[in-house]
Amino acid sequence: MKTKVSKFTNIGLRIGIMLLTFVFVYKQILEKHDLHQWLGLWSKIQLQQNIKYLLFLNVLLLFFNILIESYKWKFLVSKLEIIRLNQAFTAVLSGMSVSMFLPNRVGDYLGRVFVLQKASHVKGILATIIGSFAQIIVTFVAGFIGLMAVVPFVFPLNTNYQFLLYLGLTSIAVLFSLLMFAFYFNVRLVKVVVSTFLKKRQKQFMDYAAVFDLYSRIDLFKILSFSILRYLVYTFQFFLMLLIFGFGISYPEALALTAIIYLIITTIPTIAITELGVRGSVSMAVFGMYFENKEIWTAESSFEVLAASSSLWLLNLAFPAILGAFFTYRLKFFRRNIDDV
Repeated sequence: MKTKVSKFTNIGLRIGIMLLTFVFVYKQILEKHDLHQWLGLWSKIQLQQNIKYLLFLNVLLLFFNILIESYKWKFLVSKLEIIRLNQAFTAVLSGMSVSMFLPNRVGDYLGRVFVLQKASHVKGILATIIGSFAQIIVTFVAGFIGLMAVVPFVFPLNTNYQFLLYLGLTSIAVLFSLLMFAFYFNVRLVKVVVSTFLKKRQKQFMDYAAVFDLYSRIDLFKILSFSILRYLVYTFQFFLMLLIFGFGISYPEALALTAIIYLIITTIPTIAITELGVRGSVSMAVFGMYFENKEIWTAESSFEVLAASSSLWLLNLAFPAILGAFFTYRLKFFRRNIDDV
């Protein structure tokens, strides 16, 4: 009887995730007030031959980006269960699908771990969190560097007070970055802390905390390297999108401004589906502040940045989420043995 209930519950969850993903993406696209203007701009740029190559390159980079994340996750869970690359690829897409309607990409953890057939789902989530923390470190450090590079151009340091304030903020950013790296490369201490506070009375918690003891510093460096590579890929994608929509900008400028945008987005609690509006607003604010100072910011350039940001969201999040919705139909959310959770 329990097996039948679990089977029907699995099917219900699969169908629910698929429907929610399609509805949320469809609703978000249709509710864009500038949809007609955006589509009009797309129709214009598609006529240009060189734009087609940039679009094709961006699509290739999308799959390369997902492939990098798949390799990273495969490496992370290899300490718990050996899976194939295609399983990791499916897991990443499924996680992106579930993330569309759960806050702060929680779905990335939940959607992925159900690919695991033998390992504990909780341990799988904890392993995934390590990978996510590595990505957050890269985002924060790159964002701090971008911020420190851009601030002098937006707010000239004409007085000693302004310079000292800038120096102080830079020092805080460096200190915070070092603390994140120190915690990341000593993540094994989590097990020590848990064992100290629980005094080994909670065997199950100790068993879960043991996951953090599985990764050596060399392993953590590899995970961080995957995260850096991913970051470089999707920041370059945004640069390509800006070029596609005719926004003139150099790559160093785009890299610095994009780093600030991703830093701000990371600190704002959102769900992926509402992130479209947040990304657009933050992108226009950051680019506007920088280029207004150069007196080359117009209403047209504002829309070009918004169009680039929205298009990248559709390419990197909405499209993979729709693909992932089909893969979720193969996931098993409940196992026969409750101890396997």
